[in-house]
Amino acid sequence: MKRFTFRLQHLLHLRESLERMQGASLGHADRETGERRITAEESISQLSTAQDQVHDTAADPVAAGMWHTLGLSVEAARVRAELDARDLREAEAARALELDRFNEARTARRVLEKLRERRAADWSVEAGREERRELDELTRARLIDQADQS
Repeated sequence: MKRFTFRLQHLLHLRESLERMQGASLGHADRETGERRITAEESISQLSTAQDQVHDTAADPVAAGMWHTLGLSVEAARVRAELDARDLREAEAARALELDRFNEARTARRVLEKLRERRAADWSVEAGREERRELDELTRARLIDQADQS
């Protein structure tokens, strides 16, 4: 009997390639999210430092221009922290999308692999049946030959 062939093997290879590509995209999105998280944490730390600086100088007499400069520094740090937080949320949303795509690609590959396994199992059963038929035919032919010789 001929050996087992899975007619959708090419499609399975394509699905495996797609899964690898989606895995790479997910890895890139993970790195991007991590970098954005670090940047957002640094921005929050800088904002806290700027606010502490304002609070520390509140008891001391300071020129009006210095108060204005300190206020601008705090406002700039606040805006930077808000922008970095927004970038982090966008990176997390992009990562979630890539994770969904990766899971879809993995599911599509697994479906084809399970189909291949079922088809291979069915082929093995049928090959066993064919082999038994051939052996039964050989046995029957031998019995007939022995009966004719007797």
